[in-house]
Amino acid sequence: MVDKDLVRSRLLKLEEYINDLKEYQNIKFVKYQNDKLIKRFVERTLQLAIESCLDIGNHIISDERLGTADTNADIIRILAENDIIKRNVEQYIKMSKFRNVIVHDYATVDDKVIYQILTNNLKDIEILFNWYREYIN
Repeated sequence: MVDKDLVRSRLLKLEEYINDLKEYQNIKFVKYQNDKLIKRFVERTLQLAIESCLDIGNHIISDERLGTADTNADIIRILAENDIIKRNVEQYIKMSKFRNVIVHDYATVDDKVIYQILTNNLKDIEILFNWYREYIN
């Protein structure tokens, strides 16, 4: 059985990360690109948000004995197979892999890609947040 209190506490952190990122959604690309502190904040907060999504998912998989996730992409696949992730599975697999790009290939992270995620794709993380919340309730 899922430790609902643990998941709820992690959902609170995830919600905080989402809200922090939303504060920068309307920033102009030039400002984003030229402000080192904003870029680092957005990249790191995006990393934390994705890691939270994966951590919560892995916790559900483990507690519910849904299988073994050897990779971040496996977490998404297992959640989809068990109808916790309901659509856009490939999009979430890309998100799970993108976390590794931010962490390990940070020198090659394209500002345009991060900006695109910030301005157009945060809703994907919010949807996953809502699915998790729905699952534990």
